[in-house]
Amino acid sequence: MDRVDLATAGLFFSWAAHDLEEYVTMPSASRELAERIDWFPEELRRNGVSREHVQVAMGIMAALFAVGSIRGQRSRGRSWLYQALLQGYGLHTFSHLGSALLARGYTSGCATALPIVLPSWLWARRVLREEGVAVRPSWWVIPAFPVVAGAAHGAAYLATRGRRGETAAS
Repeated sequence: MDRVDLATAGLFFSWAAHDLEEYVTMPSASRELAERIDWFPEELRRNGVSREHVQVAMGIMAALFAVGSIRGQRSRGRSWLYQALLQGYGLHTFSHLGSALLARGYTSGCATALPIVLPSWLWARRVLREEGVAVRPSWWVIPAFPVVAGAAHGAAYLATRGRRGETAAS
């Protein structure tokens, strides 16, 4: 295993470490934030997202990041999907910091944005460049990343709405 392998696998594992924080904190942290967003469905504004919602959304993103990391490893970091995910993942550091600033406090994901997401992104970009891989920033990734994350959460909402409080036996 060389540095490019570590950089491509590192995208998935860094994402997983960051998402562990979100998994633990998103259901409770989302309640306060969601009540401020008028266009959210009433159920989300009232209750935030459920643990089941978080599991579905993270499962969708886990599949995407796993495929991207595998494609990155197979292409030695040259895959457009790997590079787009790497760029979006790194840039989303700033959305976490911005959301914490706007909320004037903790928001899910902000605790690992600086110590995990940002250094992982910068390190992978440096490794790829040092190994002769052209790192091609794509400006379309900036608006696409929140759309993809929003689609994962939208799908999770549709898959889990109305199920809050149901038991496994029901």
